[in-house]
Amino acid sequence: MSMHLSVVDATTLTFLFLFVSLKKKNLSAVVGECTREYQRLNDSVTGRMEGENVTRTQVTWDKEKKVDEQSTSTVDVEATAAQQQQTQEPEKKNGANTKKLRRLDTVPDIKRDTSGITTQYIATGIVNLGAFAAGVCVAWSSSALPLLTNGLFEPPSPTRDVIAVENTTPSILSTEHSKLTLTASEASWVASLLCLGALWGAGPAGLISEYFGRKKTLLYLALPLVVSWILVASSPNVYGLYVGRFVGGVALGAFSVGIPPYIEDIAEKHILPTLANFYHVHFSCGVLFGYIIGLVENSSWLTVLCAAVPTAFFVAFIFLPESPAYLMSQGKFQESKAALRYFRGIDNDIDGEFREIKERLRSSAKIRVTFKELFGTRSTAKALVVSFGLMIFQQMSGIFPVLFYAKNIFETFAIGLNPPSAAIILGFCFVSSTYFSTMLLKVVRRRVLLMISFAAMAVNLGCLGIFYHLKASNLSPSSTWVPLITLCLFVSFYASGVGPIPWLMLREIFPPHMTRRATALTAGFHWLLAFAVTKFYQNLVDMVKHGWTLWAFSITCIVGIAFVYFFVPETKDRSLQEIQNEFEGIHKKRKHTHVIEVESVSEA
Repeated sequence: MSMHLSVVDATTLTFLFLFVSLKKKNLSAVVGECTREYQRLNDSVTGRMEGENVTRTQVTWDKEKKVDEQSTSTVDVEATAAQQQQTQEPEKKNGANTKKLRRLDTVPDIKRDTSGITTQYIATGIVNLGAFAAGVCVAWSSSALPLLTNGLFEPPSPTRDVIAVENTTPSILSTEHSKLTLTASEASWVASLLCLGALWGAGPAGLISEYFGRKKTLLYLALPLVVSWILVASSPNVYGLYVGRFVGGVALGAFSVGIPPYIEDIAEKHILPTLANFYHVHFSCGVLFGYIIGLVENSSWLTVLCAAVPTAFFVAFIFLPESPAYLMSQGKFQESKAALRYFRGIDNDIDGEFREIKERLRSSAKIRVTFKELFGTRSTAKALVVSFGLMIFQQMSGIFPVLFYAKNIFETFAIGLNPPSAAIILGFCFVSSTYFSTMLLKVVRRRVLLMISFAAMAVNLGCLGIFYHLKASNLSPSSTWVPLITLCLFVSFYASGVGPIPWLMLREIFPPHMTRRATALTAGFHWLLAFAVTKFYQNLVDMVKHGWTLWAFSITCIVGIAFVYFFVPETKDRSLQEIQNEFEGIHKKRKHTHVIEVESVSEA
């Protein structure tokens, strides 16, 4: 019997057999009638299945036709022209490009909102996990150095210049049968080598991202960061710590230069200032996270938690598309348009912005900027002086020594709260003030905010220096909240102005085609200063104690106020041309026109 007969048909045939039998017909008549009925039912089933196959084939053709029409409608005129030029290439390459486009369509679009704003915010948050990882690297010194050494801020004793950590205290490198020995100088190298590595990472990061892509450069930076934590956790001596911190610093410096261009490429103009400040917000969150995990007394867990951050960044960022501007610069017009639509949502018409990006890239290709050309004109040279000057006073304010050695500073001042908890409060103030600055920068002028920030930082550092001298003279209570309050106010005012504004002004005082070169140069100078201040902070404390060191930082902030007042132009709500004209007009004498009246004498 044919397998086409269904259960319903078999049941029908059985009832028919019984019905005929009840009519008392002979057996041959019953068999013949059943055979004819079976043939009729079998023909009916076969016809129905053939009809379904035809219907399915028609639906499949309709779907394929609709997909072809949709894909054809999304191809731009320029992309079509570029595709026609490549018709001689193998079909294998075309198939690979098609797979890339399909893979881009499967990128999780976070419920792709119709305006694209939510997608841009979340994508910016994901890419700034790199800044979060950088903040964790900075805060690691505050959490880990107390496990490696004691009395870091006290001058070394002539009878004991080597400080040992016994096995009873968990250490990053301690084992059952050994103990780690570190001098105060070695501890300062462990802290500051992160900044020296960042100097080497910040310089080439911009150039590498232009050749290999924004996404690939940032994505692969997670690998050296994970390697650095492995070296820190497994090194048998202090030199392994040096290498691990230096490698981590390379990634940190590259993040500081590579993240802002990616955000600039994916963000719309009206929300770019807000999204650009996400770097500082995430960096401060990373510092807070580093202080929180400092509560973990197990050094293995401390390192694992630190290494988990770049791992999470790699896993999350791998699903985001490449920068639309970079894809277009490589001639990948279809992928560029798909990436732009991903970030802009389905309601926005991207054709105008697509053409604008193309024109910007075309004009940038005509102008090749080198680092030497940053000094070519008077306006750009003065802009570079302003950016370098702001970085000098930013770092000489002492912010990095406070962040790197927060726990040890609180131990030195013997406040009424345990040092890890005090460091967490400090980190929370850092985060909240950085977030607050995002809104503050929209309403307050840059110069005013810089001067207020420098002034408040100078006052708090000066008060803390006075408190140290009073404490050294036994004129103050043994336990007080003054150090915690002054340091919290210090980092809060730093995060509100002195921290983000120098980086923000780089986009405002340089022409667009020079911004990235200027950013790379300024970032390298910034990390060089950070290394010098962090490394020699301990030497300064050994020579003149904490009080004079804090006063030196306070005086630097006061000089910073004068620098802002005389040399830094206001950039808020001003065009680039107006700012450059002001740079050109600095120290330029006003030309006076003298009018001489000549009386005509008429002859009588």
